Amino acid sequence: MLIVDIAGSTKLRSELGELAAGRQIHHLLDSIIAAARDRGATFIKAYGDDVLAVFEQDPVAATAEIAIQAQRLASDVGLRLYAGFHFGPVQFRLTDGHPDAVGQTINFVARLHKLAEDAPGQIFLLEESLGQLPHALSAQAMPFGNRSLKGLGKFNVWTLGWQSQDASTATVFTAERDTAISSTKLHLRHGDSTLTCFSHDRKKLIGRGNTCDLTVPDPELKVSSTHATIECIDDCWFVQDISRNGTWLKEGSDGKESLLPYCQKMTLPTSGCLSIGRSFAEDQAGLFTLNFEISRV
Repeated sequence: MLIVDIAGSTKLRSELGELAAGRQIHHLLDSIIAAARDRGATFIKAYGDDVLAVFEQDPVAATAEIAIQAQRLASDVGLRLYAGFHFGPVQFRLTDGHPDAVGQTINFVARLHKLAEDAPGQIFLLEESLGQLPHALSAQAMPFGNRSLKGLGKFNVWTLGWQSQDASTATVFTAERDTAISSTKLHLRHGDSTLTCFSHDRKKLIGRGNTCDLTVPDPELKVSSTHATIECIDDCWFVQDISRNGTWLKEGSDGKESLLPYCQKMTLPTSGCLSIGRSFAEDQAGLFTLNFEISRV
């Protein structure tokens, strides 16, 4: 089962007017519904700015594919979606004479799709769904952390990547390099802890959670359980902020600081520092600042 919900529709209506915004929203919803039908959705319900779709054939893969397609359709017209999916039994009944889907599965989806209301543009799923996905899709998933779902308990939540590899918004480069650094490693330091990453390593996780490769404790909980990722692609090192409170980047020791765009990959300079969960000005003691340096192996 999948739920998608258009984010910022009230603001869009105030900016464009009810008629123009309504046309844009309804066109997007119609496109998502058509895509779901083409992929074999057996039940679709549209209400307000939401679409709920149930898939019974190849259910998890079909649901994930339509979630990705829906996000791309929204991005193409400058809109963003809340999205989440889960698998399990679904009950159908009539509500006021209209067919409806109910049950525990929809309770999970309803909480997942708006898990981070301040950060639309993500697709949320539980860890148990990963094993049901084809490898090509599960390889695009990233951990979001152990989260509380109201009335249901705490669960390991993941996000599913959806940007096309050639999408202009998927990767943001800070500066053009004269030459690529080949066979490199990255040293990341926080206090007395050092994480050394090699170009052939898997993606590294930074955050408050115990499963992260570099753990940054934070009693104020401004650092997310999984806050950011570090990875090397084609001999370039990238950082990606996937947090609630942001990540700041500073090149060198006295460069200008910048807030990383949410959920987009940024190239790292050869040296600098990251402040996670708060800006550098808010972390003058350096308790949440990570220093990094890229060098040849």
